[in-house]
Amino acid sequence: MTEDRFKDLTTGEKLARRDETHPEPVKPPEVPRPGNKYAWLVGIVLLMGLGVLLFAQTLPNAGEAVQGPNEGQRLPAFAAPAADGNLEGDANVCQERPCPEGAGRNPACELESEDVVTVCPRRGRPLVLTFVVTRGTDCEPQVDRVERVRRQLPEVDFVTVVSGDTREETEGLARQRGWSQPVAVDEDGSVVNLYGIGICPVTVFARDGRVRQTNLGNLTEDQLRRRAESLAG
Repeated sequence: MTEDRFKDLTTGEKLARRDETHPEPVKPPEVPRPGNKYAWLVGIVLLMGLGVLLFAQTLPNAGEAVQGPNEGQRLPAFAAPAADGNLEGDANVCQERPCPEGAGRNPACELESEDVVTVCPRRGRPLVLTFVVTRGTDCEPQVDRVERVRRQLPEVDFVTVVSGDTREETEGLARQRGWSQPVAVDEDGSVVNLYGIGICPVTVFARDGRVRQTNLGNLTEDQLRRRAESLAG
């Protein structure tokens, strides 16, 4: 029979001796986990980035869709709320009947109003179309240069599209910077999507309803003037 070495000890003393002779295995310290304050946001960003990467890799002409319309392409029509008007809502980007869901009830070329900026290829007049985004960018100076050049060329139409801002915000910006050219409000981004715009600024030069040139990035006043004059010549 096995002798009990702890028979003369109290229960508490037995437990203490047992802890000495049979210590519990030491667990490795847990690695501190990062706080979850932004964990959900990081996860969403990573998933979005992966989705964009996978989507871009499946496109036959990846990258081309964000560089604006190509030379010779028919100018896409749109009708958007004017910054200095009273109309609220998204732009109309319907090209012809039947209009796709969400593009507008009627083709954009049929919309005429003081509260709307309409670009229609049927008009055929020389056109300089500038696309800008104000959030996190510094594209407004490009429109300032366009504004100075347009005063010298009354035979050319000039239109600026501000994407991502409300009509009130766009109106305030145009007033602050002294833009008197037509300024279209593209709050939901439907016009920049229609034109395949992916950077800021982008300038489209068109005549006779066709794109003559698309410029990515800033242009000097001299460059703007010469290219606009070539449309009128």
